[in-house]
Amino acid sequence: MFAAIVIGGLLGGGIGYGLVNASCPNTATVAEHLLETVPGFHAHTPSCDLKLLAGAVTGSVIAAIGAGVVAMLMLRAQSEWRAHPAGRSVPPGPPPDG
Repeated sequence: MFAAIVIGGLLGGGIGYGLVNASCPNTATVAEHLLETVPGFHAHTPSCDLKLLAGAVTGSVIAAIGAGVVAMLMLRAQSEWRAHPAGRSVPPGPPPDG
């Protein structure tokens, strides 16, 4: 279960990094390149490093928590299933009042 949670967290981090990487501009837009022909104008391109880190950490945490919840529910269901095997007979209950 531990390995599954760690792998889930790593995959979630990769997804979070990829989502931020796809939406964060690393270069100036076409309009900003055209405006750079104007004297005194310089296109500002923001750094995406902190956003990429935040996306990766957030994705890792969310995916690891989700995998942990699924693992816990599966372990509880498995322990309940083993406590009541299918071939075991049910003991007789108390006689009905009458």
